[in-house]
Amino acid sequence: MTEAEAEAVFSKIDTDGNGEIRLSELRDYGKANGGSVEGIKLAEFVRGADTDGDRRITLTEFKQYFT
Repeated sequence: MTEAEAEAVFSKIDTDGNGEIRLSELRDYGKANGGSVEGIKLAEFVRGADTDGDRRITLTEFKQYFT
Protein backbone atom coordinates (compact mmCIF):
# COMPACT_ATOMS: atom_id res chain seq x y z
CA MET A 1 0.00 0.00 0.00
CA THR A 2 1.35 3.43 -0.83
CA GLU A 3 1.51 6.22 1.72
CA ALA A 4 -1.33 8.04 -0.08
CA GLU A 5 -3.49 4.88 -0.04
CA ALA A 6 -2.77 4.39 3.68
CA GLU A 7 -3.82 7.98 4.38
CA ALA A 8 -7.04 7.48 2.40
CA VAL A 9 -7.97 4.30 4.32
CA PHE A 10 -7.05 5.96 7.63
CA SER A 11 -9.38 8.86 6.79
CA LYS A 12 -12.26 6.45 6.12
CA ILE A 13 -11.78 4.79 9.51
CA ASP A 14 -11.14 8.00 11.53
CA THR A 15 -14.76 9.12 11.36
CA ASP A 16 -14.42 11.93 13.89
CA GLY A 17 -11.33 13.29 12.16
CA ASN A 18 -9.24 13.66 15.32
CA GLY A 19 -6.16 11.99 13.83
CA GLU A 20 -6.49 8.79 15.84
CA ILE A 21 -8.44 5.61 15.24
CA ARG A 22 -10.23 4.55 18.39
CA LEU A 23 -11.21 0.92 18.83
CA SER A 24 -14.89 1.83 18.39
CA GLU A 25 -14.15 3.42 14.99
CA LEU A 26 -12.14 0.38 14.02
CA ARG A 27 -14.94 -1.94 15.12
CA ASP A 28 -17.48 0.02 13.07
CA TYR A 29 -15.21 -0.05 10.02
CA GLY A 30 -14.65 -3.77 10.51
CA LYS A 31 -18.38 -4.48 10.67
CA ALA A 32 -18.78 -2.78 7.32
CA ASN A 33 -15.74 -4.54 5.81
CA GLY A 34 -15.85 -8.17 6.85
CA GLY A 35 -13.95 -7.76 10.13
CA SER A 36 -10.72 -6.65 8.53
CA VAL A 37 -8.62 -3.69 7.49
CA GLU A 38 -7.20 -4.21 4.03
CA GLY A 39 -7.60 -7.98 4.46
CA ILE A 40 -5.92 -8.13 7.89
CA LYS A 41 -8.07 -9.24 10.82
CA LEU A 42 -8.74 -6.41 13.29
CA ALA A 43 -7.19 -8.06 16.35
CA GLU A 44 -4.01 -8.82 14.42
CA PHE A 45 -3.93 -5.27 13.09
CA VAL A 46 -4.31 -3.66 16.53
CA ARG A 47 -1.59 -5.86 18.04
CA GLY A 48 0.81 -4.93 15.27
CA ALA A 49 -0.06 -1.29 14.69
CA ASP A 50 -0.60 0.10 18.20
CA THR A 51 3.09 0.41 19.03
CA ASP A 52 2.65 2.54 22.16
CA GLY A 53 -0.17 0.43 23.64
CA ASP A 54 -2.62 3.31 24.14
CA ARG A 55 -5.43 1.49 22.30
CA ARG A 56 -5.49 4.16 19.61
CA ILE A 57 -3.89 4.05 16.17
CA THR A 58 -2.32 7.27 14.97
CA LEU A 59 -1.74 8.04 11.31
CA THR A 60 1.98 7.50 11.87
CA GLU A 61 1.38 4.04 13.38
CA PHE A 62 -1.04 3.21 10.59
CA LYS A 63 1.40 4.18 7.85
CA GLN A 64 4.27 2.34 9.56
CA TYR A 65 2.17 -0.80 9.65
CA PHE A 66 0.97 -0.68 6.04
CA THR A 67 3.83 0.95 4.11
